[in-house]
Amino acid sequence: MQRLTSGILSILLLIGSVCCGQSLGDAARKVRKQQGKNGSSPTKVFTSDDVSVNPDTTVRLVPGESFSGQGTLIAPGDGKHKYRLIRLDASRFVNGGTLHISITVGSGNSDASFDLYPQGTPLPVDGFPKSLAHAWGVPRMSSAKIDYRFDQATVFLLGAEGDWPSKAGATNTYSFLVSVESK
Repeated sequence: MQRLTSGILSILLLIGSVCCGQSLGDAARKVRKQQGKNGSSPTKVFTSDDVSVNPDTTVRLVPGESFSGQGTLIAPGDGKHKYRLIRLDASRFVNGGTLHISITVGSGNSDASFDLYPQGTPLPVDGFPKSLAHAWGVPRMSSAKIDYRFDQATVFLLGAEGDWPSKAGATNTYSFLVSVESK
């Protein structure tokens, strides 16, 4: 009886796999073919919030130039972290330098906190962060500055979030200006 049941089960699985829908590759080809007929494909519009949300977006820092941007931050709740990340690539500064970050917080419902981490460091989800440099408790409609000296080419992550005393989920905007002073 057990052999009969396992045989029937095997046949049903084989039939089910043959009757299964199209593969992911087939679906992708179908979509590309339809886009070709329409003559257009959807385009991704990047905003400044994409810089802070997507850590794969990199700000490539260049000697003698500065980069400005803006984003939105969210208050994570007391003792928690909910970073919006900006990757700062200082790999062109082979002998190091001093990273200068000027930040201005908007008039939203949350004060702000900013932490600078080396790339590859696991980011905390709760508790006090062990960042390289920080600006914590930056009040609404005010500014802060982070300066960090480094000795060799590197990549940093700048995490922006609402500060702990702000109500969880409260948001605000911020703008920043980043530059590196060569050694």
